Amino acid sequence: DMAGFTVALGLAWGRMGCFLAGCCFGVEWHHKLAAYFPGWSPASEAQFRAHRIAHEGMAALPVHPTQLYESIGSLAIAGFCYAFVMPRKRYDGQVFVVFLVGYSILRFALEMLRNDDRGGLLGLSTSQLISVLIVLALGPVSVWLRRRSQEMRRNRDEVVAPG
Repeated sequence: DMAGFTVALGLAWGRMGCFLAGCCFGVEWHHKLAAYFPGWSPASEAQFRAHRIAHEGMAALPVHPTQLYESIGSLAIAGFCYAFVMPRKRYDGQVFVVFLVGYSILRFALEMLRNDDRGGLLGLSTSQLISVLIVLALGPVSVWLRRRSQEMRRNRDEVVAPG
């Protein structure tokens, strides 16, 4: 269950690295909180290919700092899993299930603001499709984990107090 919040912490740090590298950037956004990336960055190269700037060596137009959004969101998920889910968990694996649901929702939403090159199908990015599949799969997985945990508890109680 420690993975439920430690993976989220790792994602938060990883996305800070993405911000520093200039990858995983968002759509153009003219706002005081927008991110500005230098020439030859992944953002400027993509904007040049989209005919938004004249040369890939030019500074990129301002964009949503989606890397920072994901970093902050991942930290929030880690905090929620650690402070609220872990102390109240009802079965082994519940913290990780909550992390996966939270991260899948976060990632699905952020994909609407991202503008880097990604694959896709049915109007959704690859990450959105994976997020939907994860959330759909977690219903049955959660039920199975809960039942498995209850069975293990019953078996442990029978061994402790033989009748």
